[in-house]
Amino acid sequence: MKTAITLTLALLSPINAWAQLSNSPIPDFTATALTGETVSAAQLIGQPTILIVTPSTDAAKSTRLWAEALRKNIDQTRVRIRDVLAIDLPFFMSEEDAIGRAKEKIPARYQDQTWILSESSLESALNIPRDSAKAFVFVLDAQGNVIARVEGDPNDAKIIEVEKAVRSTQ
Repeated sequence: MKTAITLTLALLSPINAWAQLSNSPIPDFTATALTGETVSAAQLIGQPTILIVTPSTDAAKSTRLWAEALRKNIDQTRVRIRDVLAIDLPFFMSEEDAIGRAKEKIPARYQDQTWILSESSLESALNIPRDSAKAFVFVLDAQGNVIARVEGDPNDAKIIEVEKAVRSTQ
C-alpha cells in the first residue's frame, strides 16, 4: 500500500507543479540575443509571445521543427516567437563561444529572436529538465503569464493546442 501511495504521489508531482505554474508570470531572467544585445523577461511583456525553450543540444532538432511549424501556422504580426537556448556551458566555453556556434546554425534574420541563457533559473521555474532531448513551447499572454505548455516534437494536436492558446490571448 505504501508503495502505491508513493508511486501515485510521484506521478502527480509534475502535474501539480505545472498546475501551479499555469497562469503565473514568466520568471525574471536575463539572456543575450545572438546579435549581442542583452535581453530580459520584461521584453516578453506587451504582446502575446510563444517561447521555445531548448534545454540541451539534443533538443535542437525539436526546436527547429517547432520554429518551422509555428512560423508557418502562426500570424507573427499578432504573436512574437522567441527561442531561448538554455545552455549549461562547460567551464572552458564562454557565452561568446556559444553565441558564435549558434550563429553558424541560425539564419541571420532570426538571430535577434534567438537568445542564449547560461543560467538555469528559467528551466527550474518552468520545470524543464536541463538535459531534456525535447523542446518546450510556452504561450504567454501580453502580461507575460504562461497560459499553455507543450513539449516534444510538434504534431497536429500540439500545434492546434498552441494555436488555441494564442487565440485565447486576443
